[in-house]
Amino acid sequence: MSTSEYERATPERAYGTAALLRRVRRDTTFSGRSLVLILLLATVAASGRIVIPVTIQYALDHALLSNADAATRSRVVTGAVAVGVTAVLLAMLASALMNHRLIRAVEQALFELRVAAFARILRLSPADPRAESGGALVARVTNDVDVVTLYAQSGGITLVQNIAQMLLALAVMLVYSWPPAVLVLLIGLGVPLAGHSLQRWVGRRFDTVRRRIGELYAGLLEVLVGIDTIRGYGIEERMGERAAAQIDGVRDAQCRTLWPMGFNISIGEVASGLITTAVLVAGTAAGVGVFGVGFGLSAGDVVAFLFLVTFFVRPMQFAVSSLADARNAEAGLRRVVEILDLEQVSGTGSRTTLPEGPATVEFRGVGFAYVTGRPALHDVDLRISAGEHVAVVGETGSGKSTFAKLVTRQLLPGSGTATLWDVDIAEISDDALTRRVAIVPQEAFLFDRTVEENIALGRAGASRADVLAVLARLGLTGWIRGLPQGLDTRVGQRGEALSAGERQLVALARTAMVNPDLLVLDEATSGVDAGTDVRVQHALARLTHGRTTVTIAHRMHTAETADRVLLFHDGTVVEQGTHAELLARDGRYARLHAVWARDSVAVHQRVPSDVGG
Repeated sequence: MSTSEYERATPERAYGTAALLRRVRRDTTFSGRSLVLILLLATVAASGRIVIPVTIQYALDHALLSNADAATRSRVVTGAVAVGVTAVLLAMLASALMNHRLIRAVEQALFELRVAAFARILRLSPADPRAESGGALVARVTNDVDVVTLYAQSGGITLVQNIAQMLLALAVMLVYSWPPAVLVLLIGLGVPLAGHSLQRWVGRRFDTVRRRIGELYAGLLEVLVGIDTIRGYGIEERMGERAAAQIDGVRDAQCRTLWPMGFNISIGEVASGLITTAVLVAGTAAGVGVFGVGFGLSAGDVVAFLFLVTFFVRPMQFAVSSLADARNAEAGLRRVVEILDLEQVSGTGSRTTLPEGPATVEFRGVGFAYVTGRPALHDVDLRISAGEHVAVVGETGSGKSTFAKLVTRQLLPGSGTATLWDVDIAEISDDALTRRVAIVPQEAFLFDRTVEENIALGRAGASRADVLAVLARLGLTGWIRGLPQGLDTRVGQRGEALSAGERQLVALARTAMVNPDLLVLDEATSGVDAGTDVRVQHALARLTHGRTTVTIAHRMHTAETADRVLLFHDGTVVEQGTHAELLARDGRYARLHAVWARDSVAVHQRVPSDVGG
């Protein structure tokens, strides 16, 4: 990729430096009082260093180079040394306190940002076009935060101290003699002016570095999740090549920062050399009256001034060289903060009390689009009565899954109104919703814990007795006893130690632990083996009894047993009624059912010959 192509591929940054820092202050407890205290400590630490040239000047002019008697000289030197030692000790103490306060404040702020970012990730809307893959989001709350932490603990602390030291050194130089001090200031101001565009260039390139690292994390996570598929198809080499390309992308992005970083460091070195040379030549010459110009500087003043120049130049060199690391940290911090701008599904509702009993569901003119101009749902009008079991059927892409996400408030309507218990779904608080509404997905996700722990996740503070009671209610006591360690059986990553049917049984028990009044099933029996299917069906019958149930049906058998069927087509409900009523109409549902019945018969007829062969 050429440099121009590379720059065009770099996304525009949503936050400038000032806006980014304001956002961090808004989303954390990092207070202005803490910042003021840190700056005061940095000033004290820098003052302790600046006192040293002053004591040297005083000792030179009033003792070593003076005509005073020996006793006076001894007292002056002793006093100067005492002042210098005291200043150094105070500087050490102030520096240690500043380091402690700054690290603690930064770590607390980053902790709060990481927690807030993780909380936002849990609420991300599937409709947000800016949402990234899981690996990229992991990179934002891990690697990107670590970059900020590393800089704050090293370069950031030193930068604060050095800036304070530069300002104090300049102030003392102005006291000694303002003309050479102004010369130092003018050359020093040329550094940020000369490097302004360069710093923006560095910042853009580090933005790309952080993005490439996020892509690498995403690729790694995808490989880990799909490792069985990769091995099964023997595509390890191809996936390795893909990973190598992503690693190369990170390396290339890092290398592209070297040129601007090198120029950046050079600017600081050139400026430091110019300042030192200018002061040595112009300041010293003028101080001794060369060309008839003098600033009235004593020998001690000249020596002190040269020390002060050193205290100004060295911090400036460090500050310039560390700006690249600062840009890298800024890019990482920006990526963390940008997560907080991603759209969240819920969290604004304040309604905490809802009517008792099974839910009613009503959609009035509801529409939703993942992409503007391409509605996934439109003009949906329906009402599901309390305790009713409704099957939702339709071809792929008809809007069934979007409807389920709207019912459970994984999405909010783009138009129209959706209500539960006759309450606008957007007004219901998260706690109230999760206590009353539950969804069982087609592919149950289990955490790498025991069966008991996975089931107990359905209710905060659930005990083993609660888990056993739920299993008994669903008729699963015999099944749990048949597991190797019973409730203590570990399920493995994503539940891989269990069969698909067993994973679904754990998911159903976890849902029963919630004891919801509205249950949404995404065809929980699809993909379940015949032996386990009977147990799942019995558990489902007990779970759905006495509550409102919406089943996203992929098999028409589910529709046959439901109280009512909703047929979705092209993003809206085109037919509804009982199974018998819809068959009698001989419409779209009847044709869909006929195709399913014919295909089911064909599959059953092929099974004996396939097995025999």
